[in-house]
Amino acid sequence: MMKRRKKRIVTILIIAAAVAAVLVFIKFFNGNGLYISTGMGKNVLAKVDGQKTYTMDAAVLMSDAKSQYEEMFGSSIWTQQIDGKTFEEYIKDQIRVKLIRVRCMNVMAKEKGVVLGREEKEGVKKASEEYYNALTNEQRSKYSITEDKLNQMFTEFALAQKLYNDQISVMDIEVSADDSRVINIQYIVTDTREEIENAYAELNEGNSFFAIAKKYNSDGEYEYELRRGEMNSQFEEAAYALATGEMSKIVEADGKYYIIRCTSDNDKAKTEVNKSAILADKKLEAFNEQFEEYEAGKYVEWNSREWEKLSVSGATVYGVKFEDLFNTINICLLYTSPSPRDA
Repeated sequence: MMKRRKKRIVTILIIAAAVAAVLVFIKFFNGNGLYISTGMGKNVLAKVDGQKTYTMDAAVLMSDAKSQYEEMFGSSIWTQQIDGKTFEEYIKDQIRVKLIRVRCMNVMAKEKGVVLGREEKEGVKKASEEYYNALTNEQRSKYSITEDKLNQMFTEFALAQKLYNDQISVMDIEVSADDSRVINIQYIVTDTREEIENAYAELNEGNSFFAIAKKYNSDGEYEYELRRGEMNSQFEEAAYALATGEMSKIVEADGKYYIIRCTSDNDKAKTEVNKSAILADKKLEAFNEQFEEYEAGKYVEWNSREWEKLSVSGATVYGVKFEDLFNTINICLLYTSPSPRDA
């Protein structure tokens, strides 16, 4: 059971990371002010305050998504169900959300005077040139991909990232030591109380935890690196109550029976990494809450005719990834940060 749960958690984390693609602060657009249009012309996908987002932008992100997901899960992933949709529908929605959010963030960046510096502009230029040069003439012509449009796309994503970095840099958010604490445990798991009581008795007779775990654990696993929120509350409560070297009594959770032994009640290196991840999530949540009100007031024109032509599973996989090149751009903080309350 633990092995299956661990695999499920790892899979969820992989999917979450891949969905993020480039910017970690994307959240579902709430739909306020979204106007469905078919009259914007070929290769124009959206407009916000008169500023255009091109079909090319979606094609670039879909290329990244197709490559990433099929590398991890194979080409059959697109028909799998997630949140009541096929995986393809889910990812396509995420890409739509990303494009709208980046466009709206660029509007805010302009209002706040956020601009790219010389080094950032050079990074954008280098990235757009490298991306363009990696494409064939056929790939460029399909969605009218030009170096200027790529430069605009990299610039807009960089401005959105810079705005985000600046906004979260002044947020006063704390993560408690216990919430972020990562512990290392060993466990024995059985399907019946009789089996776990037998295992408990054998441990009290002086048998090693390793030997008894190997005897009773059907999946062969017996060690786990635990974080808050990963397991059933009864299991978590029992595990986090242990000091290093201590063993629990019998714990019932999710229809299984456990004995837990703590080998480290605070893995300091992993805890620091986990604390940073939790803090980033909390700042992301706070930013999204602040930005939603601003975004809801924007009038978004969306070209449904162009959008319906696009498919993630049928996307062309280019010989270069937008995300990889975007991550080479060194995005700096502004010297003077506005208050997040102004967002």
